[in-house]
Amino acid sequence: MAYTVDYSSGTGVQGVADDIYYQVRDPLNYNEPKFRYLVRLTINSVVIGTFKQLPNNVNCAVFRIQDIISDYVQQDETILRLGLYDSANALSTTTIFATNSKAIETVSVEFGYEKAATVNDAPVQTFDGTLDTTLKAINGSLRSLNTNSNEANTASLYALSSSAGKLLSVVSEQWVTEDQFGALAFLNGDDVGSDECNYFHVSYFTAAGGALNTGYFTNTPAQGGVIPAAALIDKQSILYFGAFPKNLESQAIDTDLRPSDNATWDYYEVQAASSTTLAGNEASQVYRFNKFCDTRYNSTTADIPSQFYLSWWNDIGGIDNLLCDGASNVKQNIQRNSFRSMGGNAFKASNAVPYSRDSQEGGMTSVGNSTTTSITLNTRENNPTSLNNLIMSLVNSPRVYVYINSLQNPAIQNEENWVRCIVKGAQIGYKTALNDKVSNYTIEIEISRKKPNVQ
Repeated sequence: MAYTVDYSSGTGVQGVADDIYYQVRDPLNYNEPKFRYLVRLTINSVVIGTFKQLPNNVNCAVFRIQDIISDYVQQDETILRLGLYDSANALSTTTIFATNSKAIETVSVEFGYEKAATVNDAPVQTFDGTLDTTLKAINGSLRSLNTNSNEANTASLYALSSSAGKLLSVVSEQWVTEDQFGALAFLNGDDVGSDECNYFHVSYFTAAGGALNTGYFTNTPAQGGVIPAAALIDKQSILYFGAFPKNLESQAIDTDLRPSDNATWDYYEVQAASSTTLAGNEASQVYRFNKFCDTRYNSTTADIPSQFYLSWWNDIGGIDNLLCDGASNVKQNIQRNSFRSMGGNAFKASNAVPYSRDSQEGGMTSVGNSTTTSITLNTRENNPTSLNNLIMSLVNSPRVYVYINSLQNPAIQNEENWVRCIVKGAQIGYKTALNDKVSNYTIEIEISRKKPNVQ
């Protein structure tokens, strides 16, 4: 069989927002009757489709499959309260890690062709098993805008195997409050290059940089994780870690790593490592969480809390998080279907039943109410440059969630969770530290699901 795959976007981890392509050639059969190039794609042992193509140029064809497989990968929705609840929303203070549902999928790719013996015969398909290949797809992009599609992607940057390794986040430093839940995602296992992320160290510091306390969480099933190894299944190849203050405060794995047990902390650092000893065994960059000071908007004694926490699917296949607590404003638009009625018992009145109309009867009646909730959010005043990557990722995300206690039903503890929303508006101006030393961003969101009744 002269069929060959001459060029491709590569194997390993690939982002479905990038070109994932295969350039194939068959100089032997391309002139045969009813000839078509074939590619067959399989995910989770299920063939999702066999796709045909005529030669694009003489005896070659190019299959671009990213749009086909993009519907099969997405980040998870229930991993933001790790440390208090597991990914199944079950109470668990011993779970600080979580596996994924379909944030990464192995795609099997088979190549072949079909041709007919004559123009009057039906074509017969032929696949060459020696050309089979696989890739691991994630819901994001691993190529910068100035990188050509035939260049290697940046998946190796997210391999947790040295102190340069990155988590699947667009920032390595952010500002948080003690009531903030959140999660960060990371590649896990030899097959995705992350063979050293056995431990996640957390270290607390004062404003002057004085060390307060340090400890670690273990990436094992007992704490919700999976020991990095070869041949892990897909659900184990991207993990989530509850890295935010409320996650750490809620967990009971190591109470010394709760923020409240380090009362004078000003910031803490999270870093993956291959050993219980951090120095010399680093497996990732340092991720720093700076504590915002308390204001009237996030005071726990406030009658109406004004802290809004946003989490969203970022553009590299992970999760990012942002606090908005600068005088945010909630608006509701109520649409009513109304009619007027007379009331009374005119249709029942008789010689034995006198006519009567109760005081509450008649007049305007409203049915089928539908309420749309919009929220104008403001970030805390800060160096805008440190926010730009988060804001840019947020406004371009296909899936955004918001959390605040006042949006939940307080009578149902387990239902206090994020709700889906969308970012409204089509324009945003980005600021720089050169022009705006201290500034904030204003973002308008709308809760995705309308409520027929509002408490």
